Amino acid sequence: MPFRPRMPDASWRRAGVLGASIGLIATEVAPGFRLLRRGLLPRKLYAGFLGAELGTWVALTPSLLPRPWWSIALSVGAAQVLGHAGGAALGHATGRPRRVSAHPTALDLALSSITFTLSLRSYARQHQQAALVTGRQTGARAAMLGVGLGTVGYGGCLLGGEMVQFVFDGTVRLLRHRIPDWLAGMIAAAGIGWLAFVLSDKVLVTRVISTLTRRAQQLNLLVFQGTRQPWEPERSGSPWSFEPWTAVGSQGRAVLSGGPRARHIEKVTKRRKVHEPIRIYVGLVPGRGLEGAVEQVIQEMLRTGALHREVIVIHTSTGTGWVSDWHLDPVEFLTKGNCVNISMQYSYVPSPVAFVTERELPAQAASLLIEAVLDLVAVMPTRPRIYVAGESLGAYGTASAFGSLEELRMRVDGCVLSGAPYFTGLVRELSRRREPGSPERLPLVGGGQHVRFIAHPAHLERDYQGNPYPLEWEFPRVAVVQHASDPIVWWDPALFIRPPAWLREVGAAGKPAPGSMHCDVPFQMRWVPIVTGIQVALDMLIGTTPAGDHGHNYRQSMIQVWAAVLGVKVKPKRFRRIAKWIRKHSVKR
Repeated sequence: MPFRPRMPDASWRRAGVLGASIGLIATEVAPGFRLLRRGLLPRKLYAGFLGAELGTWVALTPSLLPRPWWSIALSVGAAQVLGHAGGAALGHATGRPRRVSAHPTALDLALSSITFTLSLRSYARQHQQAALVTGRQTGARAAMLGVGLGTVGYGGCLLGGEMVQFVFDGTVRLLRHRIPDWLAGMIAAAGIGWLAFVLSDKVLVTRVISTLTRRAQQLNLLVFQGTRQPWEPERSGSPWSFEPWTAVGSQGRAVLSGGPRARHIEKVTKRRKVHEPIRIYVGLVPGRGLEGAVEQVIQEMLRTGALHREVIVIHTSTGTGWVSDWHLDPVEFLTKGNCVNISMQYSYVPSPVAFVTERELPAQAASLLIEAVLDLVAVMPTRPRIYVAGESLGAYGTASAFGSLEELRMRVDGCVLSGAPYFTGLVRELSRRREPGSPERLPLVGGGQHVRFIAHPAHLERDYQGNPYPLEWEFPRVAVVQHASDPIVWWDPALFIRPPAWLREVGAAGKPAPGSMHCDVPFQMRWVPIVTGIQVALDMLIGTTPAGDHGHNYRQSMIQVWAAVLGVKVKPKRFRRIAKWIRKHSVKR
């Protein structure tokens, strides 16, 4: 059956209620606006403004990636609202409800000077951070625009709070003649909270998911510029294929149209006896569930003679059906085309939506496909080597198909996971098993004998300190590629309430540990309750913007990773030629 979004479950509804409650508490300070024209402020509102200023300081601290103006605006606005709520609550708890002057004081001027100084320092750090990830720095005007719009948003929240307070007071006045004041207040608060929940659930969450789903369905019908139906019988979607070109979706068409042919492999690698690589991709079509899609993959394998190739790689796609060219193409170049790349589409919505609406779908799709291929080759006297791979949500799906590292190594001949989200159970379990002293950003597991975590190609041979691994890397090899600056890898709900280990991993001088850790995150980054969770969540929206192999981009280094996992030696000149060809011919999607 075609993928249909599932509405958020009870946990998300509870989150909506909690958010509405926090909003009501924060807006308790709003009546003070009535006193501005008299130059007076309630003590708790003045404390709220001071808290908002402190929130601005926090918002200007660096996170994982350089921020564009809109990310700065959202971070500043959220931090100011949180700071205001905290300051107002503290002012209410520590003093009598008296009024203070609303005119600037020496303290206000001093705080404003600090804010201005920190803004300049933040701009300088953005320049340093952009250099770390070879990205573009946010301009001074854009940075100022972000801070300004964030502050405007903060003011809008306070004005909205004034409206809520007006409705609350009016409701209490209507009820207090019939019932006690405390009961009237509870009923008014419950009514406003219920209304906020309904509006956020029905109008915001449901409508956003529905809109994204419709848009994704339309994008799934596109044919990206530069793609064309393949003519080679070795490819799904060709005139000889059981899987029609119209059935594989936009991402499937990019996979089947792109990549090197035998003539390209021969020219780039300067080798002879090259095979035409096999690419099999099955799309998401109405009336065909996951089992039907897997059966279609098996039929395509039998049609193309895939079982007679030396290497078979099973890729789990992301939510839209996307599979990285930097996972597909290196395998074909390194094996001289004597390989099969297999994948299938289980959804057409972006990965965050797919994760919210049906979290287990990637794992189910990966498990069914891997099991079917392994069962097919199990009866062969001499079977191909089987590898599994995935990036982002695809890495989560692939890893979830195995209960443990031991099961993975026993059943397949190698594994490459890149940019696996923090909730990927197998990766987190490996990280927890790391040797004492090794960092969470780059764990050392079992002396590097079976698994190696990689942030840079140097980590294929050397650990986080730049030392050779204590043990030889045995086959089957498992490579987990993750960048220190990748917010998809590091965001976790626990960021809101406790500091993560990966953010505490600094040397005595406050700088990254020595050696070849290749940390592309500024050492000035610090954890702040709630705010760091918001900042890293915003970083996820810009994770693919840095150039090169930073953030959530896993590109050129994947050639060397695949060479190591396959056990193929690559000369530097050949490596550069392969990388140049992939960069030039990758399909723009």
